[in-house]
Amino acid sequence: MHDEPIGNGRTAEVIGYDETSVLKRFRPFMKREYIEREFRAASFAFSQKVATPQPVRIIQDAQGTGIVYRRIAGKSMLQALSENPMALSRITRLMARLHFDMHRIEYNDEGNAQKRNLTAAVEAVEGITDRDKRKILEYLRTLPDGDRLCHNDFHPDNIMMDGGLWIIDWMTGSSGSPECDVARSKMILETSEIPPSVPFPVRQLLRLGQRKIARVYVREYRKLGKLRKGDIDRWLLPLYAARLSENLSDRETRTIQRLMRKEMRRLGL
Repeated sequence: MHDEPIGNGRTAEVIGYDETSVLKRFRPFMKREYIEREFRAASFAFSQKVATPQPVRIIQDAQGTGIVYRRIAGKSMLQALSENPMALSRITRLMARLHFDMHRIEYNDEGNAQKRNLTAAVEAVEGITDRDKRKILEYLRTLPDGDRLCHNDFHPDNIMMDGGLWIIDWMTGSSGSPECDVARSKMILETSEIPPSVPFPVRQLLRLGQRKIARVYVREYRKLGKLRKGDIDRWLLPLYAARLSENLSDRETRTIQRLMRKEMRRLGL
């Protein structure tokens, strides 16, 4: 079980730790504050009975820093979709309900607030002019702070299915606005490339279905939360700008830049 490879991502790898636990070992470039932030958000979510693996402790050894989590079985929602694309609508509605239920939970963490994190991300982007940054940040300041538990990276590859649904990967978890959290999921669903781990034919099929997944998810969430389209879409501009601070492919970068410019025009900025 020890060192058994389970998952591999840009910021961390997940390996077996013992029979009941896994270790999320972070890449050397990951700052300790980000790791502690994930542990804090995941611990709070678990304490509030969110369906998420229990974070046990942070460990430091010669190979780096990691978080030990209780082991769960099952497959990711993305894998479930790749194996059964015809279940897209049903599975996506489950995703929206899971997200809505999570947002019922109050969470206040001034050191890890959504708008604070968005501001820092926008300020770090190199491909936006200072003038446009000022406009975007001034606009962001007009949006509500929110006081709910938010994941901020909620998509089918961060949901595990084993008869129930489990939310994983709380690295970007924060306090904030549910509408912002939903808008970020919409952005990810519409613009992200499907991971190469998904077989090529299925990847092509899911790529064609990405907008449908986003549409079904947002429609279901809006129905549950009694929201207007604008309640969610007003968050897109700062989210597009902040997204450019991340490690995107050339295709994703071009798409986000185009959408950001379109949104600035729509808002008259």
